[in-house]
Amino acid sequence: MIARLLVPALALGLVTAAVAETPNIEPGLWEYKNKMSFSGDVPIPDQEQTSEECITMEDIQDGDAFLDDVEECEVTRKDVRRDGMDYAMTCTQPDGTQMTMVATMQFNGDSAEGTIDGSMETPMGAMEMSIAMTGRRIGDCPGE
Repeated sequence: MIARLLVPALALGLVTAAVAETPNIEPGLWEYKNKMSFSGDVPIPDQEQTSEECITMEDIQDGDAFLDDVEECEVTRKDVRRDGMDYAMTCTQPDGTQMTMVATMQFNGDSAEGTIDGSMETPMGAMEMSIAMTGRRIGDCPGE
């Protein structure tokens, strides 16, 4: 469940609302590396995950492009700037489990980095997670 929520949350770091400035993100193929740490009543080992995603200029300018995968999430706060973004969201799973996440992202043109802190109540007890994310543009999208 956490991995299912994580990818949309990280992608949301590139989501923009209608803002005066376009975030400093170059379109293209991006690679994300995430290091996740967990604490709670049930021990979960730290995890690392790498993924790739094609980001277009339309995606950058049209904030709804990444929200397709976060249907179970509600963005409760979003502050988008040229150099980064801060946001908070609450996600509810079909079983009623809720996760709250707070994130800070920095945009550097062909790279990005940030942190996401989350908490949730599970049938096994409370769980906290911390994610350190880095992203970098690795080339053009396939077919370009």
